[in-house]
Order: sequence, then structure tokens, then C-alpha cells
Amino acid sequence: MPTEYLCLAFMTVFFLYAFLPASYAKLQAYGLPWLASNRDKKPSQELSVWGRRAERAHENLKDNFPAFAVAILLLGVTNGFSHLTAIFSGVYVVCRVLHMFAYVAGYRALRTAGYSLGLISNTILFILFFIR
Repeated sequence: MPTEYLCLAFMTVFFLYAFLPASYAKLQAYGLPWLASNRDKKPSQELSVWGRRAERAHENLKDNFPAFAVAILLLGVTNGFSHLTAIFSGVYVVCRVLHMFAYVAGYRALRTAGYSLGLISNTILFILFFIR
């Protein structure tokens, strides 16, 4: 299986479970009854700082992952995979995972680097698709 598809599969699983840190923070702050409810009532206390960062990191991933999936699928159906697409797919995966953990942990510079390099990698994947 091409590296690009492996990266897409990994990111899909990562995407599926990226809600867990924020959910754990909500469990700690609000308890299981609230977490299992329809959340019609606003919680009485505020979510922890790291929990709010986990929510934002998950939202950021939801905003950025679809473009990566589209880039890989477009390259795949057009037989556009190359050593460069494999490299930039891998860079994207490393950067997005780094971004998530750095965001939750509060490492601003690392978070920014992970986001920026991930975005650049995804942009390069689209450029490689369009110039073929």
C-alpha cells in the first residue's frame, strides 16, 4: 500500500479519536451524567484550561483534515503518487499529531510550527497534484 494511503488511514483513525482529550476534561469537570446527557443545560463550572485547548485543537483538526484527505484521494485516483507526495504526506501526519499534543499541553511555539508545517505540506500536495 502506498505511503500516502497509510498516512491517510492513520490520520483518519487519529481524527476519529481526537475528541477523547476534550471529553476526558469534560468528564473531570462536569461528570458522567452531564457527558452522557443531551447537554441541554449549560454546565455550572468552566472547563479546565487544558480542556479548552483540547476542544480548540480538535476543532482545528476538523477544519484541516478534510483538505488532506482530498489531496491524497485526488493524487491517488490520478496516479499522482511520487517520492515527494510520500514525504509530504508523512510530514503532514507528524506535524498534525505534534500540533494536537502541543496545543493541549500549551506549547505555543511547537503548536504553531506543527500547524504551519502541516499547512505547507498540504499545500505542496495540492501543488503537486495541479502541476502533473
